[in-house]
Amino acid sequence: MPSASSCARAFRSAPAQNARSPTAVSTTTRTSGSAPASTNASISASDSSGDSEFMRSGRLIVSTRICPRISRSRIASDIVFSLTRSGQDNRPSRAWTWRRPADSMRAAKKTGVPTEMPITTQEALHALFHPRAVAVIGASDDTTKHGYIVLTNIRNTGFKGGIYGISRRLKEIDGIPCYPDLASVPEQVDTAFLAIPAEATLQAVRDAAAAGLKAVIVGSAGYAESLDAGGEERQRELQRIADEAGIRIVGPNCNGMYNAHHPVSVGFNTSHAKRQKPGGISIFSHSGALFDAMAGRLAMLGAGLSLFASAGNEADMSVLDYMEYGIGHTPTRVIALLIDSLDDGPRFRELALKAYAAGKHVVALKIGGSEAGAAAAVAHSSRLAGDDAAYHALFAASGVATVKTLEGLMTAATLLDKYGRCPGKLGSLSTSGAGASLIADRCEALGVPLATLAPDTFAAIDSQKMFSRIGNPLDMGIFGGMKRSADVPTLLMRDKQVSVCLALVHSMNPWQGDPYRAAMGQAREASGKPLLLVTPGGLPEAERETYRSRGIDVFTDTDILLEGIGALMTAPPEAIPTVNHGKAAELPNRALTEPESLRLLDGFGVRTVPTIECDSVAEAIAAATRLGYPVVLKGVADGVAHKSDLGLVHIGLRDPNAIENAYAAVACPKVVIQAMIGGGVEAIAGISRADGVGMVLIAGLGGIFAEALHDVATFPLPISRSSIEAGLAKGSLGRVLTSPRWKHPDAYGAFVDLLMSLQSAALALGDSLQAIDVNPVILGASGAIAVDALVVPRA
Repeated sequence: MPSASSCARAFRSAPAQNARSPTAVSTTTRTSGSAPASTNASISASDSSGDSEFMRSGRLIVSTRICPRISRSRIASDIVFSLTRSGQDNRPSRAWTWRRPADSMRAAKKTGVPTEMPITTQEALHALFHPRAVAVIGASDDTTKHGYIVLTNIRNTGFKGGIYGISRRLKEIDGIPCYPDLASVPEQVDTAFLAIPAEATLQAVRDAAAAGLKAVIVGSAGYAESLDAGGEERQRELQRIADEAGIRIVGPNCNGMYNAHHPVSVGFNTSHAKRQKPGGISIFSHSGALFDAMAGRLAMLGAGLSLFASAGNEADMSVLDYMEYGIGHTPTRVIALLIDSLDDGPRFRELALKAYAAGKHVVALKIGGSEAGAAAAVAHSSRLAGDDAAYHALFAASGVATVKTLEGLMTAATLLDKYGRCPGKLGSLSTSGAGASLIADRCEALGVPLATLAPDTFAAIDSQKMFSRIGNPLDMGIFGGMKRSADVPTLLMRDKQVSVCLALVHSMNPWQGDPYRAAMGQAREASGKPLLLVTPGGLPEAERETYRSRGIDVFTDTDILLEGIGALMTAPPEAIPTVNHGKAAELPNRALTEPESLRLLDGFGVRTVPTIECDSVAEAIAAATRLGYPVVLKGVADGVAHKSDLGLVHIGLRDPNAIENAYAAVACPKVVIQAMIGGGVEAIAGISRADGVGMVLIAGLGGIFAEALHDVATFPLPISRSSIEAGLAKGSLGRVLTSPRWKHPDAYGAFVDLLMSLQSAALALGDSLQAIDVNPVILGASGAIAVDALVVPRA
């Protein structure tokens, strides 16, 4: 079953995308015979010379290609067009705003002509997060229905614009006016929440487009996530309406949005009913139901919310669209993503680089990493979760912090909002030896790097101990009390490797605790680095305040805090490298045979084993004689990845009789004879197209270990040589190849060369490629040689 996001991509045609792409400028609307109206949303025109919607000398000319059913006189009475200058060359930029009087809106509704021209995604999101007026379609006076909850949430959370219910039955709900349809509303509505069943949604979205709305939130379920043909078709129809009518859609199967700065809350989650503290953290999530958990955790941490959007099934706008808006949203400093999957990995990587350049931080919680979690993700929102390793490789290359828990997501976002990135390693101290050991264990488990103290730091601290030995984490108990070693925390935090410090403490009486607090406060001030306190047993509020007053944040959960600290230390993104590659010929509509695969890769510089194809036992014997014994004989079978499992590989053949026996055993009309390559280690290398991420490169231990150990490094394409080397060094294969006991040091560089060539092949083959499997690659005295390969075209 196709995912919701893949369906969305399939129905987004190039013309519709182009229509939304220009940047708009503001205009002022004027109805015929009236004073200027308030500024309406800006709609941009294509800049092609063939369009004739250009105003000269104050006169408007509108192409009837664009508006075939509306007279030019009517358009001229409804639109004022402005000519501005923009861009580096100061060329004219054309834009208009279109707002109909009520009778014109009703006419548009009857004809089906959109009220406004297509607008950019970012313009629609600005209208969504900063609306002048909001409507709830399906408004209800039943306090248990979404039509009531959403409507009253908008008012109760402080929205100052127009609020309208759309109901054919009701005139008002708790003092909020209701109208039978959008055309009857006395002012232009920018966005609406559809609190109606899925079956009624399609026509409601068409009506909203005809009434000039820029975005609608579709809250109902019953689309692709329902896993039935009717739901999938309903979602496709939503996509078609979005493309054809120019309206943008949030959801379906979502619960709304929130802007704490505007303020505006349009949704039915518990937190939509609360006035959230404005702050710098924007949350964009495939889950709407977890909004209250995330907002509640932010409140517990003393942090504030900027924006929230529940993406749902992403029939039209995706999490990446909200992410892009957050990058340009001035109050937003941190973007927290809760995602099932992405619809465009390369775009995500580009946006992450854009966020980094803008001084904004991104942290992601990817769900569906386990087999059970992936199944739940499909049931939840119809999206395939994708390969967990591929996602984490994408995040790492993009400089995006990752966490594993919801609490960790909000903690990381809060710390990033307060401190920003803190590249380096962790310094830690504890009031007990057991606490120090616990921190060391948890840091290793969670991948948080501990600093190795510089020699001068080590010597200065070591001189103050009374017994035992020092390390990182430090056991403060070995110093005989803080009164005689008050500068130890400062010495630790001033170490060049230390970028963040963690202290594990318990509640202490004033006579014991005051020296600790004073020393840590001094260290925090002297170093200017974050000092974070974890107290697993908690602290009385008065004692907590003594730390907070010194700029020391207090937490109670060790692992959650370490997740946040790991986010602070996330390495910056790598610039997306330019990889030189040609354009390869299209692949056939089948998996390539082994000899075909090896020939293809050899053309891109991958060193391959000498291979001769044979159609008879006589040819096989002749080939073996030519290559020199011993040799390998393999049966050629289309699309078989594990030939040894089927008895198709015979190695160490030393004479013609062995060739004859092996040829008979494989029972294949075609075989290959290959030179026997000796070596110390078998490696695997490959390319895979990962759902939501794109093409990734994998490398690790090969042969029978490849699937048994799952110890491979994964890299999104394109990737630099230095990143490949750094990634390999973290795994078992890298440790073997860089070990002093490894006898073939040149093999490491040769293997990296092979991986770079494999990347060039993948990028050249592009969309026609699904996967490349090179297993094994023999690493040894001859360098790195591919002895088996399978190239699989994209279906």
